Amino acid sequence: MNKNIFLLSTLVFTLLMNQALAENKAALQHKSASLQCLDRKIELQADCFQEDGVPGLSCTRQSLRFSNAADNKILSSRIFKTAPKDADQDYPVVPDKINDLVCVATPQDEKYIVTKIDNGGNCDQCEWAEVYSWDGILIGSDRDKKKKNIVVKAAVAAAFGAKTKKIIDKKDLTNFYQGAGHNGD
Repeated sequence: MNKNIFLLSTLVFTLLMNQALAENKAALQHKSASLQCLDRKIELQADCFQEDGVPGLSCTRQSLRFSNAADNKILSSRIFKTAPKDADQDYPVVPDKINDLVCVATPQDEKYIVTKIDNGGNCDQCEWAEVYSWDGILIGSDRDKKKKNIVVKAAVAAAFGAKTKKIIDKKDLTNFYQGAGHNGD
């Protein structure tokens, strides 16, 4: 009997400690922003929190969803991967932050969705663009400077090139990763 009481009290203690630890975690904020370009809707959704010593919010979940604006049918989605969780972090963190959503047309009138992403670093590989088809399929990125993808190059130039811009619509997400009250829309 004493053994059962000991096991039960150990179990209760463990549950209470886990609950106390969980309550000390930073609160998650659900964030969302969207951009509608012609017949496409692009939505950024994330669960973010204020990480100790880090300016702005860090996100533990982040995704892009591409849908048909007329009927909201989801065409594609991308879920960003988290980095391995450090012992001192409340949650695992997605290192990539989306700064811009841009819908563009190339000079050949091909339509693409371009995202500008960074990981907070200060290097050649720390800021890049990803190019998606009009249906939200990832085509490629300009992150790998050695690979030359003509479609990626044309879409990035249409989004950010000084002489070749052909923007259908754009969403600046600079404030998306700020605290409460800044939701990105």
